[in-house]
Amino acid sequence: MTSDPEPSSDIDDDEAGEPDILVVVPLSDHHMGTRAEQARIQRFADELAAAVTAAEAGDFEGDELGGGEYVLFFCGPDQQQLVGILRPLLRGDAIGRTAHLARLVRGADGEPQREPMQP
Repeated sequence: MTSDPEPSSDIDDDEAGEPDILVVVPLSDHHMGTRAEQARIQRFADELAAAVTAAEAGDFEGDELGGGEYVLFFCGPDQQQLVGILRPLLRGDAIGRTAHLARLVRGADGEPQREPMQP
């Protein structure tokens, strides 16, 4: 997995009716976490991506690491279906239980911002 250098550029998907769904995983420190932690989250991201792809519910768009978070970007035509696949997988994994879901949307100023989703 490689970090997407400009994930906010995917905000254009929102105009096509496919807003990004973010899986935000807090790290053990306020920077980039440990290498072991990063590797575990990358493996978990692969599992999530495989499930989403197998269900034909969307795509894994990339990730972003820093600021004490590891953010995974997913996009699909049916947000409810995508979230319906992600939520049980998050609940069933120790890393996933620490994560929360958010949407990447345009704010009133036109800039991308996170909108928390109900647990």
